[in-house]
Amino acid sequence: MISMSRRLAIHGSMSVAAASALGRPYVANAQAKTATMWVGQGFVPAEDAALKKTIADYEKASGNKIDYSIMPFMALNQKTIAALTSGDVPDLVFSDAPTTILRRTPGSTNWSI
Repeated sequence: MISMSRRLAIHGSMSVAAASALGRPYVANAQAKTATMWVGQGFVPAEDAALKKTIADYEKASGNKIDYSIMPFMALNQKTIAALTSGDVPDLVFSDAPTTILRRTPGSTNWSI
């Protein structure tokens, strides 16, 4: 049986305090960032309204900014292909049919334009 001494209790509590202080991320100096997002237009207006509300809620909660563009399917594909070939791509592209832009060689895990 292990006897609990005051020194052992203090040592254990200081270990827990140090682990909890080092385990949490330090975000006091974090700065707000802006991300660019391109999204395909929804089939019903409620989809676009829900996306706009979600982005507004995220911006309010995080302090970050989302610069988003909602565009029709074909315009999104053309803009995405132009961005991929030029190298100036947004942070996020949400496409319903990514295989129309990127294709994978059978038997390979590599994607190409």
